[in-house]
Amino acid sequence: MNISENINKRFIRLSRGQRKVAQFIIDNPTIVATHIASEVGKLIGVSESTVIRFCYAMELNGYNDLQEEIKNELMLDTSSVKDQEVVSKKIGTSISELMNRDVTSILNTLETIDPFEFDQTTKWLHESEFIYIVGFRQSAPAATYMTSTLKNYTNQVKQIQYDTQDIVQNLREINNKSLLIIVGVDHLFEDILTIAKLAKNKKAKVVSLTNSSLSSLRDYSNAMFSIHINKQNTLESNSSLFALIHAMIEGMVAQNKRHYNEFQKVNDQEKANFTYLEESLITR
Repeated sequence: MNISENINKRFIRLSRGQRKVAQFIIDNPTIVATHIASEVGKLIGVSESTVIRFCYAMELNGYNDLQEEIKNELMLDTSSVKDQEVVSKKIGTSISELMNRDVTSILNTLETIDPFEFDQTTKWLHESEFIYIVGFRQSAPAATYMTSTLKNYTNQVKQIQYDTQDIVQNLREINNKSLLIIVGVDHLFEDILTIAKLAKNKKAKVVSLTNSSLSSLRDYSNAMFSIHINKQNTLESNSSLFALIHAMIEGMVAQNKRHYNEFQKVNDQEKANFTYLEESLITR
């Protein structure tokens, strides 16, 4: 069992400080392998003793054992990447190979999804009076995609922008009949955690799409989905994320197909009428 699997197995029993250590190790294994415990603690914002206690929680004999395990894994990863590069140079990169990578990434993500949480999420998408979607920086494109796709089926959806006034205004409106979807598949910033915490305090349902099962968003989420991340290829991770979003919306539509099909017809007609009006004004 590698260190990541060991962390996932024991994560629920870790303290809040130890969870921070766990996430830092997942994100920055090279730093942990090359720095002493006190330095790592300062980088994380926890005490050296918290780092040491984390090692014991992983049933290791101490920080040196943790470093040895990480170094061994890093050496294996380096060898694996070199082998992949050699094979790639020999056979080239075909379209089937590229698309099969996406399929593999999606299947790996599927293995981590709790069917009950997924079904609950599709019901919340269907039943909530209003849906808010937030995703900043690298997560913004996926948040925009989900917002625009949902608007084909409902008017009660809005994307929260990376603007203080917009964030404050939307958080005022969120209530216990709202659903907040958080797309946080890049480095997790405090602003996202704050939004999640405030929404949860207002009794809204919170669903998070993250890049790690150890994400701090777990503490504020009613449901959380971890996207399979390939550190060598973020595009593959994007395909998993967009596939999950698509599946969620399909699940929502399945709750009442007739209703959503009727909305889509009316919405398409309104767009067609607007286009006709616009063309008429231009030709005058």
